[in-house]
Amino acid sequence: MKQNIIYLLKGLLFSTLVMGLLVFLLAFVMLKGQIGDSVMSALLIVALCLSTFTGAWYFAKHAEARRFLWGLGFGTAFFIIYLVLTISLSPDFSVQLERSLTMLAFALLSGCVGGMLS
Repeated sequence: MKQNIIYLLKGLLFSTLVMGLLVFLLAFVMLKGQIGDSVMSALLIVALCLSTFTGAWYFAKHAEARRFLWGLGFGTAFFIIYLVLTISLSPDFSVQLERSLTMLAFALLSGCVGGMLS
């Protein structure tokens, strides 16, 4: 059990680093070019999926069985971190409820796929 927590924390750290790098690249692209809001929202969802996938792949790779469930659990943990950051940085959370549910679906799906492919 202790080993799983260590792998979860390492996966979350790795996933956060991937997300930070992708958001940095998106900010650079946004600075150099003119990207619409809908394109930027789609690229942020892709960044979330890639980062959740990579972290879930790492985490579930160390599981012995039911890796898709471990990936699903990782997606849940990553979304909870995303949700806490969103609430703490945005005082008007009610406007972003639909977007957060979309992010939840993508985080769970990409975490599950990352777990299955590990």
